[in-house]
Amino acid sequence: GRRNPAFHLRFVFEGEEEAGSPHLGAYLERYPDALRPDAWILCDGPVHPSGRAELAFGARGITTLEMTVYGPVKGLHDGHYGNWAPNPAVRLASLVASMRDDDGSIRIRGFGADVRPPSAADLAALNEIPDVEPALRGEFQIGGTEGGGVRLDALLMRPALNVRGIQSGRVGARATNSIPTEARASLDFRLVPDQTPESARALVERHIGGLGCTIVRSPPDSAARMASVELVLLEWGAGYPPARTALDAPLSREVAGLLSAMGRDPVRLPMLGGSIPMHLFQQPAGRPAIVLPIANHDDNQHAPNENLRLRNLWDGIEVFATLFAEMKR
Repeated sequence: GRRNPAFHLRFVFEGEEEAGSPHLGAYLERYPDALRPDAWILCDGPVHPSGRAELAFGARGITTLEMTVYGPVKGLHDGHYGNWAPNPAVRLASLVASMRDDDGSIRIRGFGADVRPPSAADLAALNEIPDVEPALRGEFQIGGTEGGGVRLDALLMRPALNVRGIQSGRVGARATNSIPTEARASLDFRLVPDQTPESARALVERHIGGLGCTIVRSPPDSAARMASVELVLLEWGAGYPPARTALDAPLSREVAGLLSAMGRDPVRLPMLGGSIPMHLFQQPAGRPAIVLPIANHDDNQHAPNENLRLRNLWDGIEVFATLFAEMKR
């Protein structure tokens, strides 16, 4: 029959997560009586690729960077001036390669110094996660992976440098025999405890400066361009730190137990690969927060034809309704 929850429920819908949640912190502080509950269950991300329910007990942080390297102030014939005039596309490729190797490891000195090692509980949970990588390689049509043979779930416990895009000159039918005037890369850094966006930015800038580059904060004028051949414009975007909730916390154990009791034994993922402002929900006193996704793993998130399977929606309704009815106060 119909049952009432043993506690009050509040639903929070936040529409700026993809923009870095710039107003969420102030909003939570403004209404503490309503928005500082005993615990949070966040509904974001996909279920495990195995099809099993997933519980994530942490989320990586993020900081984004737009990086521009400059060449001649106008396009130059690459037959007349190639190998003499600086080519920004080549310089940018070299700069990115100095920060990240072919296996995905970050080469910036000190970048991993603040990384918290996995706990015994984390390692045990990772060992229990089903291996879906052969199926994923077939689905994504990739012949191999980065990470030096380390499994995907374990790699999520490490920071990452992702190249979201590189732009310079033209290619294909629009290509011209010219040296481009600039080259631009869009990067994101995924962070894990106990890294912060501020510490990551400082290390990146120290690395770039150590290569002999001159860092600028706005597009350079003629005097700046002529004063240094290694100009790099850095434009940092929004970011937030990572967050974790212990796998053996009371909330973690209760939710995992209830999922198992309803026949949905969850994959326990210590760290979600994506980034959400989980740390804001945990403030000010380390309130527990866990992530219970319902979307299908092949939902094309952040890509064309993003979708949600109706079966996942119905399953999600059933799961959350049962949790709200069965969880203890």
